[in-house]
Amino acid sequence: MLYYLDAVPVSQELGLAITDAQVWLEQMEPADPSCPAPAFLKALENTVRITGNLLARHSVAATYVHLDTEQPPWDEHQRLEAASAPYCRHIAIRRHDVATHGWPVDQRPEFARLRRDVEEGRVHLLVVRSASDLSPSGHHLDDQPGQAKEIRRWLHRHRARLLCVDQIAHSSNTT
Repeated sequence: MLYYLDAVPVSQELGLAITDAQVWLEQMEPADPSCPAPAFLKALENTVRITGNLLARHSVAATYVHLDTEQPPWDEHQRLEAASAPYCRHIAIRRHDVATHGWPVDQRPEFARLRRDVEEGRVHLLVVRSASDLSPSGHHLDDQPGQAKEIRRWLHRHRARLLCVDQIAHSSNTT
């Protein structure tokens, strides 16, 4: 969370408040790290909640869909936009590629345009249906540790986050 706060476009006053919060959080340690006090955990939970709300108010997102066939992508983009509403201010960019599985993400023309948007700081949150949209084989990125690590590092380097809508749906079904 602290790292992503640096990427939030904010006013000077809010910037100072964020800097103060970062310093406070970096210096904060529980008296007993193996068994933190409930008050300490509650303070951390509160900070994460407040930070998440701040990121949501200031983050601009892009949706990306990798389709197997020529079909209108707009229903998918609308579904991603609805699912990402609690996590970003708005969807500014919608991109999609149409191809069979096996097409590496770095060779997809619309993903290349999206890559430039991320690298130029126009996108703070990348929203996809599933991590498999970023995988050449159509499998989940966790099944391909090298590529998953590369994509996560790239996003992290450009202070962007990844939101996989299928993981949101899965985590809300299990809670």
